[in-house]
Amino acid sequence: MLSDTEFQTWCDGMQLSQRQRELITQVRTSPPIRKVKGSARNVHGRYPSKKMGTTIQFESHTVELPALCEFYEYDDSVLEYWDQPYKFTIKCAPEGRQATTITHYPDFLVLRKNSCGFEEWKKETKLEKLSEKQPYRYQKQEGIWIDTIVGEYLENLGYYYCVRSDREIDWVKYRNQKYLQSYKHGYLDQQYIIDTAVEEELKDIINHNPGIDLTTLLNKAQNATIDDINTLIALEKVYVDLSVVPIEEQLDKVHLFRDKATAEAYITATHNYSEPITGSVQIVNLKVGSSFLLDGKSLTIDHVGDSKIILKGEQGIIRWTHAEFQQLLELGEITHLETEEKPALDEEGWQYFVEASPKALETANQRYSAIKPLLDGETYSSLDIDISARTLRHWKAKYQKAQQDYGCGFLGLIPQSKGNPTPRYSDEDVEFVDKIIEEQYETFKQKNAWQTYLRLRDRWKESGRTSPIPSHTFYYERIKKRNSYQQTKRRMGSRAANNLLRPWLIELTTPRHGSRPFEICHIDHTPLDVECLCPYSNKNLGRPWVTGMIDAYTRRILALYLTFDEPSYRSCMMVMRICVQRFGRFPELIVVDNGKEFSSTYFETLLARFEATKKHRPKDVPKFSSIIERWFGSQNREFINNLRGNTQIMKHVRLVKKENNPKNLATWTLDELYDYLAFGYAYGVYDRMQHPALEGMSPQQAYELGLAKTGHRPHQYIKYDEQFKILTLPTTQKGTAKVIPGTGVRINYQDYWTDEFYRVENQSVPVRYDPLDYGVAYAYINNHWVKCLSNYHLRFQGYSEKAVAIATTICRQKRKQSNQSLYVGANELVSLLKNAEDYEELMLQIRKDQSAKLVYNLIEGNLSSAVLNPADIEHPFLQDDSKVDNNFSNLDEDILQPSLSTTTQSDNEDDDIGFYSNEELW
Repeated sequence: MLSDTEFQTWCDGMQLSQRQRELITQVRTSPPIRKVKGSARNVHGRYPSKKMGTTIQFESHTVELPALCEFYEYDDSVLEYWDQPYKFTIKCAPEGRQATTITHYPDFLVLRKNSCGFEEWKKETKLEKLSEKQPYRYQKQEGIWIDTIVGEYLENLGYYYCVRSDREIDWVKYRNQKYLQSYKHGYLDQQYIIDTAVEEELKDIINHNPGIDLTTLLNKAQNATIDDINTLIALEKVYVDLSVVPIEEQLDKVHLFRDKATAEAYITATHNYSEPITGSVQIVNLKVGSSFLLDGKSLTIDHVGDSKIILKGEQGIIRWTHAEFQQLLELGEITHLETEEKPALDEEGWQYFVEASPKALETANQRYSAIKPLLDGETYSSLDIDISARTLRHWKAKYQKAQQDYGCGFLGLIPQSKGNPTPRYSDEDVEFVDKIIEEQYETFKQKNAWQTYLRLRDRWKESGRTSPIPSHTFYYERIKKRNSYQQTKRRMGSRAANNLLRPWLIELTTPRHGSRPFEICHIDHTPLDVECLCPYSNKNLGRPWVTGMIDAYTRRILALYLTFDEPSYRSCMMVMRICVQRFGRFPELIVVDNGKEFSSTYFETLLARFEATKKHRPKDVPKFSSIIERWFGSQNREFINNLRGNTQIMKHVRLVKKENNPKNLATWTLDELYDYLAFGYAYGVYDRMQHPALEGMSPQQAYELGLAKTGHRPHQYIKYDEQFKILTLPTTQKGTAKVIPGTGVRINYQDYWTDEFYRVENQSVPVRYDPLDYGVAYAYINNHWVKCLSNYHLRFQGYSEKAVAIATTICRQKRKQSNQSLYVGANELVSLLKNAEDYEELMLQIRKDQSAKLVYNLIEGNLSSAVLNPADIEHPFLQDDSKVDNNFSNLDEDILQPSLSTTTQSDNEDDDIGFYSNEELW
């Protein structure tokens, strides 16, 4: 993102009007003009942009999300891009139609190095429907979609306007960009550090083996890992064409080169890179008398000339050009043709290729393109090219000589002279030439280059410059180096220039559930079908809520959290903490529903801090999160419904009596239930069981194999410590609080103090509070977080934010009834919390918080787990029939003990799969 000074410099360079500057400044300094929402089948969300330093909204995860990654975030020509930037109200009168007013919200405002405009993204199918419905507005001209009304309006304001479709998206490249993203920069700018010796070894192997595939490279470099190679590719220290194949899926088809020019030269020299150039190639033996089969019929070569090949067959004489013969040969139509094995390059020729510079290989590529028609049998007179016949004959002769000497004619086209690297003209001279090009060549008059060059010579003499007048070759090169979009727009208009913004690319899709662990994770909540008791008073507290996080690729349960509170940001905070505690990793993309807790400022800030993309599934369409929905159903059937106090009978209310009412049968406390559901079932039995969607593997096995194949990404590891816990705590709406001398900071109407405040009195500092303990808060002072205590710490300690909120509401209601001020002081809150027995709702919340505290202590390891320590603690789950129905009490004890080092399977394989036999194999 540009600084204010850089932005002003860019505006001056673009020669923007004051009106244009004001509009762009308004967009840059204001939030998005609207908040995107999903439709019935639309997945929207937010993308954490490293370039912009903020989250960017997208309205479609199949159009806008890949587009902003591929065309904005990783495009060096894009300086800034802003989502939902402005609301345009356009009055228009389409031909033959009544005057109307159009309200338009462009998807993005894009600031490029040499242009500025608005861009709208839509699906190709959507645009086709719109063109049928509104042909006067949406039109496709020369393969490019345009919005005639909005485009004309914005062009009059001085901006370009583009309607872009998903046909432009290179899905393979998009997948590879996501795959390599973490190697460019990790969480909080952590970078993977590759050992220098390993890096040099890898580069040396690639330099001497252009086109080597990734599998072979791993085998040759004994000390290198897939993480090392991924880092070199991501940082562009070696070259891989990201548009060919997905790196994580087909390692043997990922070919590596020293740089792009080497790759292009290699492909040209070998016509493909399916095999390394060091091997042998098949040479076609076109000698008179050779025979072959075409469509099952025999043909014999009768004559081989410079331009034609004459064949004899059952139907008489056939004449082909060399190009036609080669095309049929490459398509496999010609079979049983005599060939001979010939070495591709001898040692000297191979060394010559390896030592060539990227610039030299680029020149050789251009020369080969120029003489290729001659090699295919065409004559010079048939060519439409500016290169002289003498030069072409010279290049062709060098190609043929190299073909004889080295077995590869391409080597003869590599220039041998190195040239003078010192620039001939100063920066001031080059700037003078560019100004002439802009004033004389880039105008609607469309003068040809020679006429404007003559004008340059006259102006050069008039300016009295001492340096020699640039040659017309240099002048032509400067014209070609100019921005082609701006140049075409200034000479021919924006309609012609739009062709340069519309590459048509191969359309593929991305894997629905990702291609590696932690790439896509789902978070959701559901109430459990079981009644629970308070561990202290033995009162029924109702049904708990479970919040789960599942890895889509491996189906592994990453985190599970139980609470009596309805879904809130606190539940989101806990599953994020548990995920990092268990695996030291943060998900890259999180799929959630449209609950308000997932749209909270806290949740979006937390994801942005760790650069995670958020997707909202469409409303009322749970199949978009079918993985976690299916798991919720499975754990209910296979675990919860076998517990005493489960609520299955409540589906038939007329059958419920006192003796079978789940509320009267409740036996489990929240911490006991969490112990067995999380550590026994989710992280244990389920984790080690074969899963039908994983081709016979368990989630744990799929997870380990996925990391081994796609990289462990150790630089993404997050240490689960006090610092991380503080980072995951919520903050106030403002985010900061002023330090008042002698009082401290006020957070949520409560004062907090630490002696560190003496250093920053009357200053605003970042603050966070603990929603599970109202007596504690944190302030960021002198580059570290400091714990602050409430003035009533001992009395508030242990009470959650929700309990205090309920107490505050009760106090306000009492004050309102007595016509007093609605302000509630800390003393009054403390008194009410102490006498909570008088208020059933408050007392119930306190009991729920006490149960939640036991679960929290179990997560943090402050309590022993009966599942993880079976030798020390009796298993009430297995021993007490009052808590377990008979049809579940005969489970083997070992099935509830997760193994962290080995993977065990049930003796009866059918039983393992039976748990999920009904799961759809998405």
